[in-house]
Amino acid sequence: MKTPAPPKNRFLRAVYLLIRRYLRHNVGIQSAALAFYLLFMIFPFLIFISALLGLLRLDVAAILQALAEILPNEIIEFIEVYLTYVSENPSPRLLVFGLLFSIYFPMRATNSLMRSVRTAYHLGPPKGAVLHRLKTLLYTVMLIVTIAVTVALSTIGERVLTYAVHHFRLPLFAAELWSKLRFPMVAVVGFFALYFLYALAQDSRQPWRNIWPGTVGALAAWVALSWLYSFYVDNIANYSLLYGSIGTVIVLMIWLYMTAAILIMGAELNGTLMSLRKDKLEKPETS
Repeated sequence: MKTPAPPKNRFLRAVYLLIRRYLRHNVGIQSAALAFYLLFMIFPFLIFISALLGLLRLDVAAILQALAEILPNEIIEFIEVYLTYVSENPSPRLLVFGLLFSIYFPMRATNSLMRSVRTAYHLGPPKGAVLHRLKTLLYTVMLIVTIAVTVALSTIGERVLTYAVHHFRLPLFAAELWSKLRFPMVAVVGFFALYFLYALAQDSRQPWRNIWPGTVGALAAWVALSWLYSFYVDNIANYSLLYGSIGTVIVLMIWLYMTAAILIMGAELNGTLMSLRKDKLEKPETS
């Protein structure tokens, strides 16, 4: 069967190429595999973060309130059980256990995502296995730091500001300004975390324009789809009625699959734009 010619309109051509990439690169299958690794990554992260919350006595309610803006109530309640229980029973051993497995499982997820990114850029297998492992470990550590910074901006920031206003005479307007800028700062942290993921998956340094569009697109799509899915689950669907006690797991797996697909499609968007620029350069000039 002959493949239809791509549309001449630049925007429609980009959409056509993006859909074709989704099908040819088996993004659906790759997303399912990545979602599987992300599922096993969540529990050690929850143990690590909740143990950290218990040792530092951070505000669990503030974290849940921030997550409730974009995640369904079923997932929030699921996370709250772990955070509340372990934060009320702080244990350094539990913290170490969570940290060790918070490195192993994210490395598996990162490795899976990097393979998908390399496929999107048509790079093939990594040239150096040792270097690839080091990149995976580096990004895993960076991911843990990113989550720690995000938690700090969401919880510690509020307490530090209140303490600074009362004891160090920090101007109230400065505290209010920082309080409003915390979540944009979280978005900036997320941007650079995803940007470095796409960059580290490369064999050589890529130009800025070959990475940032997919990064911005993936972040925007993730926030939008997470919010829409949260609205759908909370107001339209009733997974608890359909699936009973495993309804929360179903909601979580669908959200993880959506997240995985968006992360992969961000790289595919970059690959599509690179193909369009290449076609434009190779197109012969008409007199």
